[in-house]
Amino acid sequence: MSETTSLDEQLSQLETEIRRLKIEFDIFFNGGRERPPYDTKHRIDKMVKRIEENKSLRFQQRFRFNQILARLSAFQRLWDRTVKDREEGRDLRTQYLVNFRENEERRREEFSEAIDELDVDAVFSDFRNNPLPPRFEPTTVQIGRNVSQEQQESNIRKLYESLQHAKRTVGEPITTSYEQFRQVIVQNTQKLCAERQTDQVHFTVDIVDGKVKFKAK
Repeated sequence: MSETTSLDEQLSQLETEIRRLKIEFDIFFNGGRERPPYDTKHRIDKMVKRIEENKSLRFQQRFRFNQILARLSAFQRLWDRTVKDREEGRDLRTQYLVNFRENEERRREEFSEAIDELDVDAVFSDFRNNPLPPRFEPTTVQIGRNVSQEQQESNIRKLYESLQHAKRTVGEPITTSYEQFRQVIVQNTQKLCAERQTDQVHFTVDIVDGKVKFKAK
C-alpha cells in the first residue's frame, strides 16, 4: 500500500479486504477450497498494523477503525470456532451456521455497548474542528485567445477555486498561490495553442480514484 494513500482510502481498502476474507472463508467452510485463506488474513493483519501505527487518525477515523476491528474480531472468533469444529470432526456446515448466529448476536451486543459508551460531545467537537468538505463536482473552463480578458480572469479564478476544493476533499495540501497558478495557466495556454494550432484550451479539475486530476484538452 502506498505511503501517500489517504487514511480514509486505507480504511475503505481494509473493509474491502475483510469482505473478501469472509467470502473466502465461506467458500472454505462449504468445501470449495482445501486450505483456509490465511494469505488474505496475513495481508489484513499488515494493513491493521499500518493504520494502528498512524498517529494522525482523527476521531471519526478512529471510531470507524474501531468498528472495523470489532467486525474483524467477531469474524475471527467465528472462523476459529468453526475450524476447531472441523478438526474435531463435527458436521461443518451445520456448526458453521450455529456459530454464525451466535456470533452475530454477540457482535450486536458489543456494538450496542460501544454506542452507549460513545462520547457524543467529542464526536460533535471533532466534526466542528474537522468539518467534512462539500461534495466535489468536476469543473471545466475555456481559456484562450477567443475569450475576453474579463471572462478569462473569471475562468482562471473558477479553476483555481475548484482545484483548492478538490485538494481539500482528498486531503492534499494547497501549496500554490492564485498568482502562481494564473501564471502557469496563461503560459500553458499559450504553449498548447501554438502546438495544437488552436485558439482555446479546455482545462478540467476532477477527482478520480481519490486523487486530484488536472487536465488540459
